Amino acid sequence: MTKGIFISIKPKFTKKIETGEKNYEFRKYYPKEKIDVLYVYETTPTSSLKYIIKLGDIIEYPNKILKEGYGNSDFNNGLKKSKFAYEIKNVDILENPIPLEILKKEYGFTPPQSYAYDSRYPKLTEKINNSKLKRVI
Repeated sequence: MTKGIFISIKPKFTKKIETGEKNYEFRKYYPKEKIDVLYVYETTPTSSLKYIIKLGDIIEYPNKILKEGYGNSDFNNGLKKSKFAYEIKNVDILENPIPLEILKKEYGFTPPQSYAYDSRYPKLTEKINNSKLKRVI
């Protein structure tokens, strides 16, 4: 059984994730519950729930990331405010991203400032998990 969180990411970073240039997502926190999926809401101008990211290892600074990738050396050198690096294993894009208007109206979804557990939006999580996906990584 997968456990995930909803997070918000700016389009300039989701594009780097989509191409594989960015292979870790950096955050200041690690949720209390173990997670293995990120449900990504892409912020303006897209304003849609668009990505599902399967996670690998989660590295806590001062441990080092051993792969090349966007932001990895900054993390290793302590130049990021983030304390955790979430390894991006797989990236899927929803064939039909869900716009904010529908997210709010049908699911009571608010784009998270930090994160929200998938259990907070069970109907939305179920919809995503039964949606058609396109694997990009």
